[in-house]
Amino acid sequence: MIDLALLQLAAPAIESPQPQEARSLYEQGVEARHAGAFSEALALFEARLAEAPDDVDARLNAALCLIALDRLPEAERELDRVIEAAPDYTDAYVALARIERIRVAQAAAPLARHMTDDDAVTVPAREEGRLTASLVLSRSALTKDLPDWTSISPALAKSVSDTLSVHASLLHAERFDTSNTTVTLGAAKRTGFGHVRLEVGGGSDTTFLPLNTVLIGTGVATNVDGLELLADVRTSEYQSGRVTSLLPGAQYTVPGGRAEFEVRYINVWDEFDQHRSGYRVRSTYRPDSRWAVHGYHADAPESSDGTTVEVRSYALGLEMRLGESSVIRLTGGKELRTAYDRTDVSLALARTF
Repeated sequence: MIDLALLQLAAPAIESPQPQEARSLYEQGVEARHAGAFSEALALFEARLAEAPDDVDARLNAALCLIALDRLPEAERELDRVIEAAPDYTDAYVALARIERIRVAQAAAPLARHMTDDDAVTVPAREEGRLTASLVLSRSALTKDLPDWTSISPALAKSVSDTLSVHASLLHAERFDTSNTTVTLGAAKRTGFGHVRLEVGGGSDTTFLPLNTVLIGTGVATNVDGLELLADVRTSEYQSGRVTSLLPGAQYTVPGGRAEFEVRYINVWDEFDQHRSGYRVRSTYRPDSRWAVHGYHADAPESSDGTTVEVRSYALGLEMRLGESSVIRLTGGKELRTAYDRTDVSLALARTF
C-alpha cells in the first residue's frame, strides 16, 4: 500500500524566488496533491517545470504525484534529478526509500483475502483498468469428532481510476453438514487524508453466515512516517439477531517496507446487545520482493454458528510471488473455542490482468 503520509507532506521547505504566475502553478499543484487529485497536480507541476526546470520543489512534488500514480520508474528519474541539483534535500531520499518499500509491498498486493474474514480488504489498484481475480480454498478439522468445515471464495477487483477500485466476492461455506452462500460488493478509495472503504453483502436463508452485513472502514495517515490510524465499523444481521462491531487500531510499516505491524481493539455488541471486547495483532515480514511471511493472533469474540463466542486464534502464512502478476499463499491456523477447537489450512491464489 502506498504510504499516504509521504504523499501528504507539506510543501518542501526549499523554495526559490519565483514569478507570481509560476508560483500560482506551484501552489495550485500543492493544493491538488493534498486533495488527492494526483493527475491534476502532476500536470500543474509539469507546467511549472516547463518554465523553470531548476525548481527542485516542483520536481519533488511531481515525483510524489508519480509515486501516487504508481509510475515508479518516472518518479525515480525525477528524484535523481532533484538529488543531483540539491544533494542535501532529505525529502528526496525519503521518497526513494518509499519507492523501494512500495515495490516490496506490491508482492502481496494482488491478494484480496487474508487469514480471516475481516481481512477481505481490497486496496484500490494503482493502474486504471487492471483486474485482479483471486480464489481462496480452505478446510478445517474440528475436535470431538465433529465434521470438517470447508469453504471456497472467488473474488474480482477492478481499478476504476488511480484512486478508486470496486470488488465483488462470493463465499460458499459448509459447516456441520449445512451450506451457506453469501455475496459481498464493495469499493475502496484513496483520499487526501488516507483511504475509505465500503462493503455490503449477505445471503438468503443463511444459518451461520450473516443474512446481511455492512462495513465502513477508514485509514488516516499521520505525521509519523509509516503510521496509519484505522477504524472499521460493521453491523451484521444473523438469524439469532444483530451483531455490531467497532475495530479501532493502527498499522505501522517500517522504513523500507520489509515489515508491517497492525493492532486492533475489538469491540462487539452481540445478539443480546451485550458488549464484549478483545484484541487482534497481525504482522508481515518480507525478506525480499518475492517472499512474505504473515503472522496473526487474536483473542476476541466472534460471531459463528448463529451465536457470539470467545475465540483465541493463531495463524501463520507463507506467500510467494509468481512472476509479475501472480501470488500464491498457504496459511495454517488454530482456533481454541469453548465447545471445540479448529485447525484450518487455506490456499489463496491471485492474478492481476
